[in-house]
Amino acid sequence: MVDQVKITVTLEATLATRLSAAATERGWSPEALAAECVVQHLEVAVRHRVLIERLEQVDAAILDMAEAVGELGAPAAAIDLSKVCRLGRDVDAADPTP
Repeated sequence: MVDQVKITVTLEATLATRLSAAATERGWSPEALAAECVVQHLEVAVRHRVLIERLEQVDAAILDMAEAVGELGAPAAAIDLSKVCRLGRDVDAADPTP
């Protein structure tokens, strides 16, 4: 596996001047500062993409749960809804019928 990959960056003249000035203030070369900026932005982009993927997974799981609840709530002769929820059974057991 390659340890480094070379990338060429083309900047507008005014931005290149600002980059050079900022690098000089910090004692860096303009190339090192530009590389560090690119690395930081790529890390943020990757983290952002991972978060978006996780949100999509959560959304899909919530949709699956909502569909399951909808199917359980739909009228059907074969399903006894009182056996689906423990809370319903506990309430029935605590409430004696006169």
